[in-house]
Amino acid sequence: MSSNTRKLKTSFEHASHLGQIIRTREDTAPSFDGTRIWYRSVGNGGSGNGDIPIVCLNGLGCSTFYFSYLENYFKDKTQVVTWDYRGHGRSEMPRVSKNHTVHSLKQDLKTVLDALEIKKAILVGHSMGAQVMFDFHASYPHRVTAMVSCFGTSGKPMDTFYNFPLSKYAFEVIYMFNHLFPRVSNTIGTLIAKNPLWFQMGGFFKMMKPYLVDKRIMKQYLEHIINVDAIFLSKLTRSLQEHDAESELKKIRVPVLVIGADEDSFTPAWISKKMHRQIPHSELFIVKKGSHVALVEQPELINLRIEKFIRERLKESRSRTSLQNGFKKVAIHAHSR
Repeated sequence: MSSNTRKLKTSFEHASHLGQIIRTREDTAPSFDGTRIWYRSVGNGGSGNGDIPIVCLNGLGCSTFYFSYLENYFKDKTQVVTWDYRGHGRSEMPRVSKNHTVHSLKQDLKTVLDALEIKKAILVGHSMGAQVMFDFHASYPHRVTAMVSCFGTSGKPMDTFYNFPLSKYAFEVIYMFNHLFPRVSNTIGTLIAKNPLWFQMGGFFKMMKPYLVDKRIMKQYLEHIINVDAIFLSKLTRSLQEHDAESELKKIRVPVLVIGADEDSFTPAWISKKMHRQIPHSELFIVKKGSHVALVEQPELINLRIEKFIRERLKESRSRTSLQNGFKKVAIHAHSR
């Protein structure tokens, strides 16, 4: 990572449709083991959700491109934070090789919140980001205002990948291959990226809906993932498979919106429905004709649903807290008498 990347970059961009100035900040911060984590903060806050920042958590092998529509939609309403996991995008590879776990990513999230002096946030996790989000809430519930799970699960994602009962065994084969033949693995990834039919292949394997998604965003994903170290990626995937926060779901007391897609092959919709039943007072939204990357296939629909959830549930949550505080004051006053 260059020295320029480590320097604080603060700029201002115009939201022409509102005629206002949006503050943008990019920087890196050292995580618990010294690994520098890149982050970007956009927006000044507003009345839309009481100035509560939205912090996005990417999927496995992804950078921030899947949150581009969400960032553009919400940045004139509140602060929106995107960031890269260790070993991804503009963040460093782990300085300690063993720190390639969900626990490490959870601590990286805390690093970003601390660097931006964010005490509480609305967390939006896509795919693997949902696992990191639930694990973060289990450790730091006081720093979470609400959560949105987008096409994610609470653990063991390989058990249900493509709804195929043997998918976890197929992963073990890929894991061993990546470790035994890392150069060959990287070469295969490069050849796929250079294949002129890569976009059509993505549709054939049900990774996305070619007729809905912007090809440029999928190209960003492809170019990014082939540059992620194959061994690191397979170790992180194994950590995801060993991680399971399902027992924590029933303990959640903040508002939660679970978003699934009826044609998601990576995280089938029934998983979202199951999590909805396990999380107390959660909301469920299933995107019709959506894939695992519906965030960039039907962004307007998803952004409006998230906005509705934030406006209604956080207002309800604040009202309940005010009422509880009022009762406490009355009780204290009565006791003092």
